[in-house]
Amino acid sequence: MKIDSFTFGNIDLSLRFVEKINRSVPFVSWGLDNLEIERWYDYSDFSPIHSSAIRTKVDNSVGLGFIGGDEIKINNKETLNDVSKQIFWEYIVGGNLFLEVVWKQDRREGLHSIHVIPSKYMRAKTPDNTELISDKWLYCHDWTQWRKAGLIEFSEFDPKNYTDRQIIQIKNYAPGYMFYGVPSYLASILDIRLSRAISEYNLSSIINGAQPSLWINFPQEVDSQNDQEDVLRRLQERYSGPTNAGRIIVSYGSDGVRPEITTINPTLQGGMFSEIFGLVRENILSGHQIPDPSICGLPSPSGFSSQADQLKTAHQLFMKTTIYPLQDFMCKELTPIIQLLNPSTPINLQIEQNEFIQ
Repeated sequence: MKIDSFTFGNIDLSLRFVEKINRSVPFVSWGLDNLEIERWYDYSDFSPIHSSAIRTKVDNSVGLGFIGGDEIKINNKETLNDVSKQIFWEYIVGGNLFLEVVWKQDRREGLHSIHVIPSKYMRAKTPDNTELISDKWLYCHDWTQWRKAGLIEFSEFDPKNYTDRQIIQIKNYAPGYMFYGVPSYLASILDIRLSRAISEYNLSSIINGAQPSLWINFPQEVDSQNDQEDVLRRLQERYSGPTNAGRIIVSYGSDGVRPEITTINPTLQGGMFSEIFGLVRENILSGHQIPDPSICGLPSPSGFSSQADQLKTAHQLFMKTTIYPLQDFMCKELTPIIQLLNPSTPINLQIEQNEFIQ
């Protein structure tokens, strides 16, 4: 499969992840290093904008819960509403939802239980045909050392299979990907990483003193290199502090009699990269299909809007274009599965919506 990417030095600027089939290993790699889904999990804490967008989509998708979901037991410990947030979080963050289904001894009585398995533990088994179709899944609790950790094999959901453990995969389809779904924000991955990189750069500049904050010029030359280093060391001990915040420039030689001390004002006031950061935020929210930052508690460039009608209109647009389609898709996919828990009771999953409070 073609990899649309380029590199500069050791910085990976991949535009998309790939599904890699290597016949020497029993699974289809999720990304070149088989850790792409782990990165998507990490990205949920990578950027405050991305994290806020995920929480907003999950909270609004869950709403007040599935109607009657508190009475639908999916296993011995959990009801459908107990795992509703996990279901939507897995799907929104990773583009996949994996459910282990356990049949009753008499298949005519339906399923015994359903369990949500985090996507990061699952991989498609390497297909043994030329059509690139796999009906097996592999579970491992640590894919960085899968040989040591061991693999557990699951079969794809099949009511006629009486022996194997079975998995149902619900995924967000995207062209070009055969085995794994992708998150809807995939096009914003670089902006999510850039948001983190800007914050890290500013933090490093402050803590490590990447920008000098003090310039001291002595009127007389110091002949010995050791003496110059000793002067610099003493000044740094006095003014830099234990975190090495604030570099000092020392120079020698002038027409004055006393040392000249000049304070260098930092350029971090208001934040560096403020213009590009605004574009980054816009791209991240666009990737999540969030029309207005105030929906997820973020101020617009001009501050929070005081017009309730404008916020209400943006929220309605967000619900109609992003949340309702997501809820409808998930209800449609889950209904026949939940129906198998109790075949004699008709199931029609619906979600009770949050109320918009002005």
